[in-house]
Amino acid sequence: MGFLDKIKKNIELKQSTPNISSLKKTEEKILELTKKLESHPDDSKILFELYTCYVGTSNSKKKIECLEKLTSILPEDFYPLQQLADIYLNELNDENKAKFYQNKANDVKINF
Repeated sequence: MGFLDKIKKNIELKQSTPNISSLKKTEEKILELTKKLESHPDDSKILFELYTCYVGTSNSKKKIECLEKLTSILPEDFYPLQQLADIYLNELNDENKAKFYQNKANDVKINF
């Protein structure tokens, strides 16, 4: 196990597991935000809040959907691209997609 793997393992161990009450609140918030998004599909603030909720529920598929939509709405923002790279590398172990999104994030940073 490499040095970075040990750090990652320590971080994972320190993360708290959400309780049932907080998960229920998050699920309710997801429903509320999803309804808002239907009326305002290009609202980046709603999408970011929704993304944050999916982080809380550890739903990788939904996190990716939100981030991909954010990249199309905010093409000059490197944050969604950086998060996509992180998800593909650390959660899905897909190095090719992680590199793809990391390169796009780097291009946006350089052009900023």
